[in-house]
Amino acid sequence: MSVHLIHWSRDTPVVPAQLVTAALAMAVPITYGVTTDHLAHASFAALGALAMSHFGRPPTVLRRFVWLAGAQSGLGAVVTVGALAGAWLGGRGWGGAAGVVGLVAVAAVVGGFSRWMADATTRFVTFLVMATGLGAADPWEVARWFALGVAWAIVLGLAFSSSEPEAARPTYRQLWRRWRGKLRQFDGWLYAVQLVPALAVAEVIGQLWHQEKGYWIALAVVIVVRRRGGSLLRATQRCAGTCAGVLVGGALILWVPPSWVIVAVVSVLAGLRPLLKERNYAAYATVMTPLVVLLMDLGRTPGFSTVGYRLVDTVIGCLIAIVPTVLLRRRHVG
Repeated sequence: MSVHLIHWSRDTPVVPAQLVTAALAMAVPITYGVTTDHLAHASFAALGALAMSHFGRPPTVLRRFVWLAGAQSGLGAVVTVGALAGAWLGGRGWGGAAGVVGLVAVAAVVGGFSRWMADATTRFVTFLVMATGLGAADPWEVARWFALGVAWAIVLGLAFSSSEPEAARPTYRQLWRRWRGKLRQFDGWLYAVQLVPALAVAEVIGQLWHQEKGYWIALAVVIVVRRRGGSLLRATQRCAGTCAGVLVGGALILWVPPSWVIVAVVSVLAGLRPLLKERNYAAYATVMTPLVVLLMDLGRTPGFSTVGYRLVDTVIGCLIAIVPTVLLRRRHVG
């Protein structure tokens, strides 16, 4: 297991354009926030850009525009709605927690319809839960700046994308039949079975244990429990990387670096993400988590206790998330 945690894969090529796109997507909103002293707006826009961090490669210029106007714009709308809903539900007590779990349950089932829907609903779930931690921010203001970050990332995707062969796509009728057939089997409900109970437990603990960063318990759950890559190894990699990332992120915000250092750090971390995601998932999570920490705490200086609570919350969330994976693994082995 430990060997796999540090394994460096070279199976998938990563082109420099991907690194440049990822870095610029984060650097520009944060630079705007630093120069205008609108750090909250910058953090919302940067989170929107983060939500649109991965782009495919359409084969022609015309198809590129069609693709961005359709699939990617739709994806951006889905994650923006998720951010809006999360910002609105956050801080609303048990009703808000129930709303989050209900939306996640629907998304977990609907996401099995197609690959695009799986991608969209996974991002929806992640940024829904993440946005519940934005505190007293106006939900519509969050959505507006989040959408600007989404648009900026789409523009970058257009500028830096390159060509590759187009795969054949199934029709909507074929997708519907396949999805309906999957829902007649346990595997069609597997993601929901893994995610929803674990998230519900996380939300209950977050409501009963009143502290500022309680939403990190639920966030750790949605980071660890994924629709694809649901093996125990991948879950362990995500847990280890997320916990390490919380420590790194905590050290960065306690250091209170100058504003331009924050811009540089965010740019480097964001630029490394496409490479590390393909090479080593634990390293990817280690970079992704401090990036989220910096964006969520931009303009604020939490104390040692806040950083400590976040780490404890993350460990709790990871332990909750691992349980369904272990139980289902034993079920298949048995």
